[in-house]
Amino acid sequence: MSKKNFHIYLEFSYTELNIAAFNKINNKLEYSNQKLYKSYFNNNELNFDILQNFVEKNILEVEKAIGEFVKDIYLMIETPQSTSINLSVLKNNEGNKITKQDVMYLIQDAKQQILKSNSAIEIIHIITENYNLDNMNHNFLPLDTNCKKFSFDLKFICFPKDLLRNFEQLFLKQQIFINKFICSNYVKTFNSKNNEKHICEKGKEIVEGINKQEVVSIPKIIEKTGFFERLFHFFK
Repeated sequence: MSKKNFHIYLEFSYTELNIAAFNKINNKLEYSNQKLYKSYFNNNELNFDILQNFVEKNILEVEKAIGEFVKDIYLMIETPQSTSINLSVLKNNEGNKITKQDVMYLIQDAKQQILKSNSAIEIIHIITENYNLDNMNHNFLPLDTNCKKFSFDLKFICFPKDLLRNFEQLFLKQQIFINKFICSNYVKTFNSKNNEKHICEKGKEIVEGINKQEVVSIPKIIEKTGFFERLFHFFK
């Protein structure tokens, strides 16, 4: 069981663990399972001390089903501890063209401001909204367009650092690395009209960039593009 032919997604919701394995070649969902774990909650929070055996047992079931060891996962978390921070950014552009570098600087600067003011959180998702050029609203931010000023809103979806470290330690004991944390509340809100898909399938779509307003960095194995193209694929 040394091959690595599957992407593994896990979701910890308020009442259950959802598991899914996607074939890397054809992207199909080939294994899924759902386990209730109400007994692992203490004051509406997961009890990590007693969750270890539950996770170990279910990871073993996945490995037997797909015929390979689980070495890394994408982890979705539903928690009341998630927070959203909204911030507007503006640049006086003096009639120059909007560049990717300008936009990147604004996003990175806003991100650093958030982290500097909130040292106990980690940013999980960054979503851009409400693009405005010279007092005119746009559905996207048109790069290489001349304007006097432009602005857009940013939404930062965050988790407490201690929550993420607890999950990391939980899976490191199984020698499993977490590729990416995903906010289940955000996934469910974005895909609220499509209830037929498995929740992990919805999470996979978010990771792969289905929301063109989210600032994402897609692994090269999914999309072979340069850094800027990956970071700003939602701009036109």
